[in-house]
Amino acid sequence: MSTSKSRFGQVALLLLASLVSAPASAWATSIAIRTGVDAGGAVLADGTVDPSWTISVQGGAFAAALVAPAADLCCGMETVGAQAKWITDPSTVGSSTGWGVGGVNSPPFAVARRTFDLTGFDLSTVSLAGAWRVADFRDGIYLNGTLIDPATADTSGGFACNPCNWQIDQAFGVAVGSGLFLSGLNTLELRGSSENSIFDGFWLDATVEGRAAGTAPVPEPASLLLLGTGLAVGARRWRNRKSIA
Repeated sequence: MSTSKSRFGQVALLLLASLVSAPASAWATSIAIRTGVDAGGAVLADGTVDPSWTISVQGGAFAAALVAPAADLCCGMETVGAQAKWITDPSTVGSSTGWGVGGVNSPPFAVARRTFDLTGFDLSTVSLAGAWRVADFRDGIYLNGTLIDPATADTSGGFACNPCNWQIDQAFGVAVGSGLFLSGLNTLELRGSSENSIFDGFWLDATVEGRAAGTAPVPEPASLLLLGTGLAVGARRWRNRKSIA
């Protein structure tokens, strides 16, 4: 009986130790996807190249996106979170030139694009959530060619919007189990249209989360508590059984 109790205790201790000591990085990984930051997530200086994003204007070739100078922002654009910055194509930085006159619900006058790598992820655990803005109007976000957040321009008559797309964060997300994520490189596209020839741009702050393939989910605190309680009850029963014997 004593030997069985000892083995029970050893197994219990090893199980608890493995659960508690496992680093979070062994279970889950997150990828920050933001505009206007460098590869390490640090916010870039105004007018510098964003290494992750490229922009195509009116169907032209994709070019490196630039961080918009603060002087180009107005009218509620400046209320974005400081962890990301507005980006645009080189032709609009430091000038009053925008993407061209189009209007709400017109074909996209600009597309901002970037990729992120999910190699080694368990795709069944991956999700995406965040918020974005477009000056002037949002024409949708696409993940690997699939629309995941529709156009949200407020009116079809210009700036008669309150709030407008450049003044308030638009939340979006892709839930676990969507089937939209790919093993390897994934492409995210932001599409926007312009109402006039004044500065236009994109802002986004999002996070991709998921687990590495072959790993188990992190036990919740309540689960650990139940496990610990069960082990304690089991140990007490072993002791009672021994005392009866």
